[in-house]
Amino acid sequence: MGTPVNILTALILFVLLSTECDAVEFTVNQFKHAKLIKKEELPDFKKSSPISVLYYFLKDNPRHRGFYAEYDKSAEYLGLYNLKLGVVDCRDADNLDIDRCSQLDTPSSVFTYSHGNDLLALEIETMFDVNSMMSNILQLVLLREVPILQSEKEIESFINKHKGTTDIIFSFQKAIGTYEHRIFMEVAYAFHHKFQFAISTSQNAVGGLVNPPSATDEARIWVMMCSQVPSPQEDCFVNVYDDRMDLSSLANFMRKLDLPSNFDIPGNGTSHPYTPDLGLHLVYLFYRDTTKHLVQDILRVAGNQFHGKAAFLTINVEQTLPEMIGLDSFPPNTPAIAVQIESKGRPDLMTEEAWSVDSAFEFFVNKLHEYNMKPKDGHIESPSDVMDIGRDDDKVFPDDGEEKDRYREEVETEDDHVAEAVQRARRIKLDIELAQALTDETFTSTIKERNIVFTLFYLPFDHRSLAFLRAYGEAARKFENETERPFTYVNCYDWTDVCAKEKITQYPTLKIFHQGKYLKDYGGMLSIEDVITAYKLLKQEKPVSLLEKNDIEKFFNGILPDGSNISGSVFVVGLFADAQSKGVNTYQGVAKRLGDQFTFGINTNGNGKDFVHIYGCSGLPCIVVLKKRDIVQPFVAYSGDVSSAEELSKFIEQSLTPSLAELTPSLFPRLYKQKQPFVISFIDETETSREMLEPVQTLVRSGSFPDLIFCSLQSGDGNSFGRQILQTYHNSTSSSLPALSYAHLSEGKVYNYMDNSFSKEQIEAWLRDIQSQKVENQPQFLLKDGKYKPRLQGYHFMEFIKEEESMKHRRVPNNRDPEVEVANIHGIGFDSEGNEVQHQEEGSGRPEVVDDSEVRKELIDLQQSRLYHHAKERHKPPHKKNSDDQSQTVTIPTGEEPEGPITLGKDASGTEDPITPGTEASGTESGSTPSSKKPIIHEDL
Repeated sequence: MGTPVNILTALILFVLLSTECDAVEFTVNQFKHAKLIKKEELPDFKKSSPISVLYYFLKDNPRHRGFYAEYDKSAEYLGLYNLKLGVVDCRDADNLDIDRCSQLDTPSSVFTYSHGNDLLALEIETMFDVNSMMSNILQLVLLREVPILQSEKEIESFINKHKGTTDIIFSFQKAIGTYEHRIFMEVAYAFHHKFQFAISTSQNAVGGLVNPPSATDEARIWVMMCSQVPSPQEDCFVNVYDDRMDLSSLANFMRKLDLPSNFDIPGNGTSHPYTPDLGLHLVYLFYRDTTKHLVQDILRVAGNQFHGKAAFLTINVEQTLPEMIGLDSFPPNTPAIAVQIESKGRPDLMTEEAWSVDSAFEFFVNKLHEYNMKPKDGHIESPSDVMDIGRDDDKVFPDDGEEKDRYREEVETEDDHVAEAVQRARRIKLDIELAQALTDETFTSTIKERNIVFTLFYLPFDHRSLAFLRAYGEAARKFENETERPFTYVNCYDWTDVCAKEKITQYPTLKIFHQGKYLKDYGGMLSIEDVITAYKLLKQEKPVSLLEKNDIEKFFNGILPDGSNISGSVFVVGLFADAQSKGVNTYQGVAKRLGDQFTFGINTNGNGKDFVHIYGCSGLPCIVVLKKRDIVQPFVAYSGDVSSAEELSKFIEQSLTPSLAELTPSLFPRLYKQKQPFVISFIDETETSREMLEPVQTLVRSGSFPDLIFCSLQSGDGNSFGRQILQTYHNSTSSSLPALSYAHLSEGKVYNYMDNSFSKEQIEAWLRDIQSQKVENQPQFLLKDGKYKPRLQGYHFMEFIKEEESMKHRRVPNNRDPEVEVANIHGIGFDSEGNEVQHQEEGSGRPEVVDDSEVRKELIDLQQSRLYHHAKERHKPPHKKNSDDQSQTVTIPTGEEPEGPITLGKDASGTEDPITPGTEASGTESGSTPSSKKPIIHEDL
């Protein structure tokens, strides 16, 4: 009887506790910020703001109590934006005949209205916290001002529309309703009259932009400087926002971006607008009338690139007194450059080197690098300091250690791009199912049973192994529907005996076995296409027998005797009088050794004699290398010793590269290893580019420059790496096509062909002048000498151990609301154990994720200020203003003036005297364009 009594007692206690819990019922009177709306107030409330939001409260649902608290908090914040959130008490007898109160599905949605009309019903499953509510509602308010673009074509059209008029702030958001989406929309609300904002939630749509987001990125923001682009055919300069993704950091960045990138003294006035509170790095460029053009060169290079991070002050020392800008003296020689980090301390003057755009730019960049590497506040950051400050006020890591892992990852992979790429892809599932894992028991039997076997030997902690393992798995997936599965792998960390027996000394190693025996190590590119091509080539007969003239002719045209296309772009034909001819055995041996790289064909009955003169041979034997992708030299005949396997192999392998190759990332390493200068033709698909290539092709055929690598680079697409290289070589974002550059990469020198006429004689003379090092042919651009220093402050390994120990004894807050993690399992308002979370009085619960109240208030004040609406053009450079601009100057106080002058020089250290001159800001009064009445509602909302 003991057990039944205990069970009965437990049931009684459960019923009593449940009754007590249910007695604490939530009522509409507990809403403190969401306004309680009566029936007669409904029409006016729906019209009271651009977007009004209502929740119809039918009855208390314990699973929705978390939502009630978040809705009330959102009402407080959105009220600052003049957006009203209300609640209708459907239990009030006066409200019973309201339509929404009689619908059963009403409690599961929040209803929005625009100017009194129904807009959208948003399910509360997607409105579970302040972030999701504020971002969704602000997106509705600004739907026309901040459109959602979901395709490359939409984005391209949007950018072209605003060229020459407005700068664009464009963002990728992994989802609508996130924290990142919320802060972007809050900033867009404040600045949308001055910049054009837009977002996309499609990763494919933004894949063509500079530095596209990875699969793990929650958000990314690009600044597209389109306002100064003179024509739709030219590209906007693009920068990527790389600061913290929180409201304070993003709002401060927008304030900086709103200012001109450069200010001339006295040309634009004597008081610049870069106040110390903005924290901008100031770059002083001193000039005289005779050297002004030299400082303008660095503005062209760096002005847009650092807009929002640094400001450039060009100072005419002949028309300005040092004390006018808070300096003690000017440098004796011009041009000169000085850098003042964060507008604090004394400007640091470059004194070591003679002036050049390259040296000045490097000096500035090095100063930024030193600043970024310098420990903040005089101490090295502990692991606890490395966190996303936009998520919690407590200086500790999230409970999953994600931020700490990210910091470790950045430090440990900062000098290894392969390692960095592998780390960033580690959360993407590795598809290796169709490649067979071999062990000490299955290795030997698998090799013997199959005709051709590719075996990858790798280490699971080697980044290059993991990078190739992913491609290797995708290559194996291509054989999913075939009976033969050639791809296998061995984990050398688990099966050291197998790898030791195969003498594996480097990773990854890909070995090829044929008919149960070792054939060779694969030496091609570690890519999906190259590995698959190698396998297909090995399956072919080596060499392919070409008996009839028709077979030979088809082979010359890239077709095998069975009618299938030849794999690869380079193939070889050997024509002999008979099977005993000199060189037959040598040719067959080379075909077997290089059979995974080229397709070899052979005729040994004399039927090839009719083709020898067509392809440049004097007679039989005749060996020809054919290159399908080489438009300049589609074939080349071998003239060496046919009995020398070494000479023949070298000739064939060297012929792999086209004589005027299209430069690609996969081809570049092969060309770069030759250590010869590049002559690069930057082209597009136009007739002008084709005409420009003709004299270059003629030069290549002539063989006049055997020590140069001629190549072409497609640069028509504004986002292509070809266009980026062209812009770098020309120090310009508006370089025209076609273009020709001589790049001596090992010396870091680039020469640009500046003549508008492209003829063989002119190009040949230009190349001769460069090679003879004529004085008048100085390089137009100098590539930076790479100094591979760490980008980040290193971490102390023991600090991480201490951090992990201390975390065991302190509270570790979540970045996200706990209800978010369990809402889909237990419902909103319940904890991870399924227990109801009682509604807490305001101030008694956990603190708000981020206290952005002051920042938000400043943004709203800015949006409402007279200066904001009367200064739409402030973010454009002052010298770009129209001559008929009659706007008045508005002086903004900047606080106290510095106590004394500042002396330029590196030896003046130890003080923090900021330059704080007065600020001028001028603007042009302009109205906003009325928005269309056409509704624009995106499905993501």
